[in-house]
Amino acid sequence: MQRALTFERMPGLMAPMRFFLAAPLFAMLAALVLLFSGPDAWSSRWSPVMLSVTHLFTLGILTMSMAGSLIQLLPVAFRIQIPWPDLLGLIVFLLLGPGTLILAGAFLTLSNPLFIMAATLLGSGLAIFIFTLNLGFWLSRKQQAEKARASILAIRYSVASLTITVMLGFTLVYAFINPLNLSLVALTNLHALWGLAGWVAILLMGISFQVIPLFQVTEIYPARMTQRLLPVLFVVLLLWTVFSEWFGLHADMLQTILVFMLALLAIIFTIQTCILLKGRKRPEPDVTTLFWRLSLASLFGSCILLALLQQFSLPQLELSLGILFILGCAYSAINGMLYKIVPFLVLLHSQEIVPFRSGAVPKIKDILPEARAMRQFWVQLLTVPAMLAAAWQIPGFVTLAALLLLISAGMLFFNLLGAVSIYRRLAKQYKKTA
Repeated sequence: MQRALTFERMPGLMAPMRFFLAAPLFAMLAALVLLFSGPDAWSSRWSPVMLSVTHLFTLGILTMSMAGSLIQLLPVAFRIQIPWPDLLGLIVFLLLGPGTLILAGAFLTLSNPLFIMAATLLGSGLAIFIFTLNLGFWLSRKQQAEKARASILAIRYSVASLTITVMLGFTLVYAFINPLNLSLVALTNLHALWGLAGWVAILLMGISFQVIPLFQVTEIYPARMTQRLLPVLFVVLLLWTVFSEWFGLHADMLQTILVFMLALLAIIFTIQTCILLKGRKRPEPDVTTLFWRLSLASLFGSCILLALLQQFSLPQLELSLGILFILGCAYSAINGMLYKIVPFLVLLHSQEIVPFRSGAVPKIKDILPEARAMRQFWVQLLTVPAMLAAAWQIPGFVTLAALLLLISAGMLFFNLLGAVSIYRRLAKQYKKTA
């Protein structure tokens, strides 16, 4: 397991930061869409509003944050040099951001031209991103950190999953515009499976093998787990795909076994991470620890709902599963990690422009105060059950859930913006004195 960081080829601050700042803005937009759509939006996962909101989350929040994280972490934590990281970050951002907005609008209006525009922008941005990452892996194959091999392999599995997700997404857009003899429901389920369980879950688990011991000051994950868990998960996803309805090889018994294997793997990760967090060397939990606990609790709940869906095919259960995994698990984990990564990056880049021993660079705890982050955590903690209540259309919670999401995302945005403004102030000040 790799704990040492290398900063010789660290990208510029805005290469990852523009992605991090955009993520809560997309969350705020999703909250506004839900707020002005009313209870009908919660009728099922297939409603136009819910499809729009889902992609605002998966592309605008999760993929944005994960793309920024990889641009930053690969050269620093894994010694994988991405070619032209600053230019790559800008190009991908300029394609992914508008593409996500247009796709959200396409679902709301069911406009074929908008779907084509969104597919073009998103496909171009993600293709450039995937190609450049793979080029970086190949160019750095001899310099990769040996002790980080498990996390590097996890990233490669997640990038492969993203590639499959994009291909399935293109197929869905084409089938929507030009009706084909395909099961769109089965194809959509595969698209969601590879996007959430492949791209998102595998990357979060792989990155956690590094960031949990590093930032939470815990023991490292057991080697047997880091070496075997994610390869097995990837194989389960492949088997699920081959034996899905879309390929005509559907087998109920095998599908049930694969579902429970997927849930079991997630539970193993959850339990092991909880054990590590319980034994962390800092007794008092910080806000990132609390976000991780919320994420793990949501992941465990997702596993239970996934099993229940094999017996009870209810729209409310499907919505609840999406809420727990996307909002409760993935978004909460990313939210917590941003509170570690962003002030750390601001500190590092500020030290490069401020004269040594000037005392002008604030301490990391002052760049993004814990109290502000903690207030946002409590709002996020309320948001998850409120969204679940809205999924079951309990009176009053549709509006409350959207408002809580809007407030939580707004607090996250201004907390991150405040940290970045410290760097901008120092850069402006010392540029004048240079």
